[in-house]
Amino acid sequence: MGRISGLSHVGVFVKDLEGMTKFYCDTLGLTVSHRNEDRMVFLTADIEREDHEIVLVRGRDGDAKIIQQLSFRVGSVEDVRAFYKTFKDMGVTIQQTVSHGAGVSCYFYDPEDNRLEVFADIPVEGRRGYSGPIDLEKSSKELVAQVIAG
Repeated sequence: MGRISGLSHVGVFVKDLEGMTKFYCDTLGLTVSHRNEDRMVFLTADIEREDHEIVLVRGRDGDAKIIQQLSFRVGSVEDVRAFYKTFKDMGVTIQQTVSHGAGVSCYFYDPEDNRLEVFADIPVEGRRGYSGPIDLEKSSKELVAQVIAG
């Protein structure tokens, strides 16, 4: 049997292709790598590394929820805090800010109410650290200490 080496990309049906493209580019910093006529937009975080990680596809019907969440790994707790501030400044709906015991997460919604997450890992040796709500207004140093302390 072959071996899966990782996730390649996710396709998301959308109602407003241009509005959703603007959100993912302006709010998350993704780049359009290419388009397929008027029907699909291919987005990437790093065009040198990956052609696309997300495909937005015109054709979402009604209020159908088509995904549980899309999660974006970022490089540091400071990056999560920076996105949190951007989301607040742009009026993006934030669902929650939490630690799952080995990192820091901010859950939020895109304009079509899909749940998204930005998260950064925090190495916690030999066990899981603190799990629960966190305050991203705290400094990165305070957040890391809280997670590691358990």
